Amino acid sequence: MAHENGSATSHAAGNRFDELSATHLTVERSAVRFLEADQAMVERAAVQRMKTRQAELNQSAIGFASFEQGTIRQSNVGAVVAKSVACDEVRTAVLVSPVVRGEVHTWLDMRSAVAIGVGMVLGKTLIAGVRALARRATS
Repeated sequence: MAHENGSATSHAAGNRFDELSATHLTVERSAVRFLEADQAMVERAAVQRMKTRQAELNQSAIGFASFEQGTIRQSNVGAVVAKSVACDEVRTAVLVSPVVRGEVHTWLDMRSAVAIGVGMVLGKTLIAGVRALARRATS
């Protein structure tokens, strides 16, 4: 695996990289284990983990993405944590972002997670109440 680190502007195409780090980074048709940049553009690439300030992902597969602002188009992402994300034909398992625009299909987003959490707390409370009543009735 190749390793590039610390340059101001970097362009990677058609290779496998263990780690890429740059201020401005463009990755095309590559596989990357870890990507870190202020601004990253990823096109038709596979990235295991990425951490950026601004991201643009096109037709890519990402395991975990963390960024402040980003655009994701026609991509699959395992988990996204962002402040603001614009999506176009995106599939993701987990999406955590207060601002989401566009077409995205998630398995678990923030609203669903809160609803599941509240449901679990209410269910646990109800079960505890029923058990307490059952103990009183048998005592």
